[in-house]
Amino acid sequence: MATASLLISVAAIAISLLALWKTHFAPFSALAVAGRLTLRVYPIKSGTERWFIPSLNVPISITNEGARPGVISGLRLKLHFPGIPIPGNCEFLKPRFEIAHENAKDISKNRFEWIDRIVVAEWMPFTVLPKTTVTKHWVFESRWEDPVVQKAVNCTLEVRSDSNEWCEVASWHVDLSAIIWSELVDVGSGLTFHPKVTESVQPPCTPSDLHKYTGTKDQIPKGGFSAVHDSSLDYPADDQGA
Repeated sequence: MATASLLISVAAIAISLLALWKTHFAPFSALAVAGRLTLRVYPIKSGTERWFIPSLNVPISITNEGARPGVISGLRLKLHFPGIPIPGNCEFLKPRFEIAHENAKDISKNRFEWIDRIVVAEWMPFTVLPKTTVTKHWVFESRWEDPVVQKAVNCTLEVRSDSNEWCEVASWHVDLSAIIWSELVDVGSGLTFHPKVTESVQPPCTPSDLHKYTGTKDQIPKGGFSAVHDSSLDYPADDQGA
């Protein structure tokens, strides 16, 4: 009995210490997710100079699962062009502006107009308090001297926190084929891309022919609940009733 009581006491102390560590001493632990990525390309001219500004905006949500505040010291979009014969090629786009998420729909082909109207702030590192979630909408930009025409561009969002290491958050497959480039630059359209998701190994139905057995051999009524049925009695033509 004494041994059992001792073991129970030790276990209780261990659980209490673990709970205390989680609630007061656990280090900053960031869990990040991102939403849809929207791309625009702005043709710019100044005198005889011509260039392009790729502008990509995306909402990012970061949760601190730890018990201590932490700092998000960096965000970047990494572009990789698998169609060119340069192994390990990449380009990084830095965050330029923060906007309110509800104003993302107001980003248009008139770049200078929406910058003046909806930009909240320029990029700066930000803190995430313990057990809280911070959601921000960032605009990432760069400068391209020449058109970038590629059928496939792998775009990856990376975040850097107190660990000073870059960690992948989400990725998108971006189409920059010639016709897409023309739509972005000549028309001024914006294109939206959904994050890549890991394909589930779970089949959609078990068994695969499940819906072969979920139907009915009976006739299905027409018209639903609102169908009108004639409730009159059908008398013979020569019988007018009593």
